[in-house]
Amino acid sequence: MAKSAAMLPPDLSEIAESLHQDDEVLTADELQQISLFDGLKKTPSFDRFPGFTVLRRCEPGRVICEQGDAGATAFAILTSQDVLAIRRQQLQTLQSMAAGEPVDHLGFESLDDQERAELVVEYEAEIAGYEDRCGQLESAAAPARRQLEQVAAAQLVVSLEPTLRSRGIRGWLNSLFSGRRKRAGSDGSQLIPVDGPSDIDSETRQAPLFEGELFGEMSCMNRSPRSATVVATGQCYLLEMVRNVLDTLHNDPKYKLRMDAVYRERVLEGHIRQLSLFKELDEVEFSKLREHVELVEFESGGVICEEFAQSDCIYVIRSGVVKVLANAWTSLRTAEFEAGDWTVTYADLASACREDAELVAGLVAAVFDEPLQGELIARAGSGEVSAEINQQILDALNTFILGDGIPKELGKTAEEVAALFGDADFHDLLAGYSGNCQNWSQLETRTCRRWLLELAFPAGIPRRDESVGTRRTLAYLGRGDPLGEMGVVLDEPRNATCVAYDHPDSGFHQRIPDSRTGAVPSRVELVRIPRNILHEMMASSDSLKSVIDDIVRRRQRDRQEQAKRTAVDPASLRQQTPRFEQLGLVQGQQLMLIDLDRCTRCGSCVDACIAAHDDGNTRLYLDGPRYENYLVPLTCRQCLDPVCMIGCPVGAINRGDSGEIQIRNWCIGCRLCAEQCPYGSIQMNHLPVPVEPDEHQWSLLGEDAEVKKVTNRAVVCDMCSSLSSGEPSCVYSCPHEAAIRVNARGFFFESEEIAGVSGDGELAS
Repeated sequence: MAKSAAMLPPDLSEIAESLHQDDEVLTADELQQISLFDGLKKTPSFDRFPGFTVLRRCEPGRVICEQGDAGATAFAILTSQDVLAIRRQQLQTLQSMAAGEPVDHLGFESLDDQERAELVVEYEAEIAGYEDRCGQLESAAAPARRQLEQVAAAQLVVSLEPTLRSRGIRGWLNSLFSGRRKRAGSDGSQLIPVDGPSDIDSETRQAPLFEGELFGEMSCMNRSPRSATVVATGQCYLLEMVRNVLDTLHNDPKYKLRMDAVYRERVLEGHIRQLSLFKELDEVEFSKLREHVELVEFESGGVICEEFAQSDCIYVIRSGVVKVLANAWTSLRTAEFEAGDWTVTYADLASACREDAELVAGLVAAVFDEPLQGELIARAGSGEVSAEINQQILDALNTFILGDGIPKELGKTAEEVAALFGDADFHDLLAGYSGNCQNWSQLETRTCRRWLLELAFPAGIPRRDESVGTRRTLAYLGRGDPLGEMGVVLDEPRNATCVAYDHPDSGFHQRIPDSRTGAVPSRVELVRIPRNILHEMMASSDSLKSVIDDIVRRRQRDRQEQAKRTAVDPASLRQQTPRFEQLGLVQGQQLMLIDLDRCTRCGSCVDACIAAHDDGNTRLYLDGPRYENYLVPLTCRQCLDPVCMIGCPVGAINRGDSGEIQIRNWCIGCRLCAEQCPYGSIQMNHLPVPVEPDEHQWSLLGEDAEVKKVTNRAVVCDMCSSLSSGEPSCVYSCPHEAAIRVNARGFFFESEEIAGVSGDGELAS
């Protein structure tokens, strides 16, 4: 029988310090007994990565997690049936060992006969107790059963009284749990949404937690601080899991539906309440809004909404980054045709329908069905123009433009597609695309499809580049920002195109030996609010209408001022250059820049970085691209969308309390985070002496397991968060003030603009 490969970390000290004497690390077989994993198409890799789910036994009063702490794990409260199944299997294992049968359970094998006998007695007593408990739960009426199942409580530990906004985590919490975020419960009490199945009652400042419930997943998935302190109120067992286990659950279709429901209950209200439009709504009005919101996702490069399209909804960004563009539309519009153009269009399209050329015939077949082709030929001969046929033509052409991918018949590479027509501009356009058509973004695909139609039907279809200005980036929007509200409020078409933004393929990951993939694609998650619901609330709420009217006046004024600034100062468009896009600078919340006009190349910044860390490894490399007069060195930029954190098999990379990226001591050196970072910010450092797993770690594995040696560990800049100064040493030590850390959205965009550009391209308040 082949040995199964397993990875053990070089240092489990951080995990060990968090273990209580009654906590356990279960085997893979024991974890399979938990109902949480029932019905999954693919179970987590318990065998390959043992020890990163911990069974915590909690007595009343035990603090499980504390409000405001950085959250990198989620908790599942086991049901009594789960505990019973685990203990029965463990008892069976112990009894088999006592009978001399060969058993693969090194955790029990490390005990002597007396210790195993004592454990049998303990498990038998616990099983009897849980059998009685399960019987009580089955026979109890619903209210009594619910009371028996309550085993923990989420507690709010900040003042809810209005106060001046303070800085730091206290200020964040006061803002998060301000009175405006309360909503009424069925008994009239005020409820406050938190990262748990139940909202907190503002009077008791507590919310009950029951067997079978999951909490903490919002912090684990979104890398946000814990929203409440959770304390055990009765004896219970919790399974604490790292991000990769939760990712497996989240990717399962059935469980994903449950997670979406959780998001709806716990996150939606908070995001919507933050919008200035909805702050003055009473609970009746807001409850109507809550019933009609929808959760939607867009893959990287996906077009969320297009300029000139109907404003049918507004969005709120739940996660990811959205790029807002002007002059990026691709769909054909009636406004592009003069009244006399349609006769020429009919003739050109009808002529194409008769073409024998394979390329044109293929495009005709892909765009027009046979009845419409016949109609075009007939009307081209008679010269008769019909508004109905005009619309049918537009619909057919736009269906093709907005289609997915490039038809294989037209080519599989950018070079093959460019060769279809001898057009220099078309060739230059595709030269900037990925070589493989399958890797094109949705906006790139749509732009190419529009060009193909223009070149195939040169007389009948208007050239887009003759009626549109230069494509411009208006803004990059992040979590909590709204999109498209102005079009809905003013009852106008969209005046910008919004695209799900991904990290560009900067090529830095190719510096890493044996790199396989580079950055993983990102996605954007949005909350969608229908237009008609917003209009209904505006009609019924004078306060809402007043707020909207005020916002509209201010944004129209600010839009005019922005246009004037751009005309006077073309340098304000510097962030719209292809170079800015290619380098992904907008991702940096703590982007390091070195002013080359000030820098003397003394190396003090690197020396300070080495001195600030006990392992002697630098987190800063004075290598990287140039942008304007700045060097962008290879070091962590604290991305808005940190794809380096996705997929870590042991949950070793996460955010710290101040948002910095941290790599914990249990990193197994798998290189995944380094390969996925698009900017070369994570380095793999060799461990001089591989740390052998201790007896406790070996006890997690079976005899057939082969432990792979851990010889490397990932290293990333943590913004010197472990130092008392709280300031990056590299910046502090620069004698010429050449090294700076900036928020790219505020540094490369004018601060007043980036603070207020809405999803439609207008300036927000």
